[in-house]
This record gives sequence, structure tokens and C-alpha cells, in this order.
Amino acid sequence: MFKDILEALGKVKSRSLTIVFLALALSTFLEEGGTIAHPFSASSLILPILVVVASVVVIAWVQFINRLNSYLADHDHASWGPITGGGILAFCLSVTFWYVSSVPDPINLKLLGTPNFIRMFALYLFAIETINIDRYLVRNERTAKLG
Repeated sequence: MFKDILEALGKVKSRSLTIVFLALALSTFLEEGGTIAHPFSASSLILPILVVVASVVVIAWVQFINRLNSYLADHDHASWGPITGGGILAFCLSVTFWYVSSVPDPINLKLLGTPNFIRMFALYLFAIETINIDRYLVRNERTAKLG
């Protein structure tokens, strides 16, 4: 069952999932756990606003990484997306490995509804989205402006 969930999530683009889970992660900071704890409460009405906020945050983050990449020399093979995203992903994986090794029964379905899981999964997706930012798009745009 868990494998089926991961396969279904794998078919969706990472940016859309990142925006949705970032909105859910933001909702966990509302009073009494937000929409995760009480999905049929009035706090669910704020979800569309949180999706818009999450969209702006993700787009601003992608633009920020693109801006950092634009300062790199044309002959440089580095890219800030994989460097930054890799650092975030390493943190997520270290927290996951710590959790699996320190909790006696780490994998159960109740875990999926906890605010900490939602926040960590949103951060994981954020790292994947950051890794996927392509540096060469910025270089091609800059070269087109110069040529």
C-alpha cells in the first residue's frame, strides 16, 4: 500500500506536490493543528489562500536559485540548485534515518497524519524541487540577450 502511494505521488510533477504539501505544512501552524487535525473545521477555508502563498514561496525560491546561478561564470559547471537542494535533502534523510533507528515502531499509518511528517515531507519535496532547477536555462536566456 505504501509503495502504491509513492508510485502515485511519483507520477505527479514535483512542483505541484511541493506547493500542496507546503500549503499543508503551513496549515499545521494554525491553532490546534489546522486542517490536518480538524479537516472539516473553518480552518479548512484558508487552504486556498495557503496554496497561493505556497505558490509564491516556491516561485520566489526558484527565481532566487536562478539569480544565484546567473552570477556563476559561463564556463563554470556548478549549479546552486543541486548544491542547495542536496544539503536540504541530506538533512531530511538524516532526520529520517534518526527516526527509523530511534523509534521502536517507526512505520505506521498514523505517522502520515502528524504535523511533523507533513512538514518533513514538504521539506523533502522542496529539496527535490531545488535539485531539479536547471542552471542552463538561465545561461541560455542571458546568452540570447547578449547575442
